[in-house]
Amino acid sequence: TEDIMRKWERAGAVDSLSKRQGFAEYWYTFMTTGGDSGTGGGSGITPDIPSGWTLDNPINTSGYIASSYEYKQCTWFTWNRAKEFGITFSPFMGNGADWQHQAGYTVTTTPTLHSAVSFSGGQTVGGQWNADPVYGHVAFVEAIHSDGSVLISQSGTGFSTVYTFQVLTKAQASQLHYVIGK
Repeated sequence: TEDIMRKWERAGAVDSLSKRQGFAEYWYTFMTTGGDSGTGGGSGITPDIPSGWTLDNPINTSGYIASSYEYKQCTWFTWNRAKEFGITFSPFMGNGADWQHQAGYTVTTTPTLHSAVSFSGGQTVGGQWNADPVYGHVAFVEAIHSDGSVLISQSGTGFSTVYTFQVLTKAQASQLHYVIGK
């Protein structure tokens, strides 16, 4: 990682070295272990439920409506997925980053089962990609393991399938905002 940064990219700043090394380690683990580092992370973004995880309720998008939130947007999916559990969010929560700032909802940094996890603009999503710098991102918390890792389901126009799953490590999950529906 350091050789690539210094000799090939010729990056002027070296303060990003530790971050780059972390990404390199993540991808090395992801590619050499089939995506499961044994620590709850590194499972990648997948349309299938990652190994070792289960859902409390299967996802059935056939009844999902797109009245307030546009089809296949992260807000559309999270709003509809919550309804499958009898959880209500306003149909006017705004963009993904806005969900954590809506009045009348409890917001915590403690991962909470069946909550909406709201990513600020540009915030990393599991170290694999960044939320839109303006609109952010929102996803649904499907499960939490005893090691603190979190399984999220999500949608977005950038994904090739209607929804995907992604595992966040305890450290990644602790930096996010969880919005508790009603």
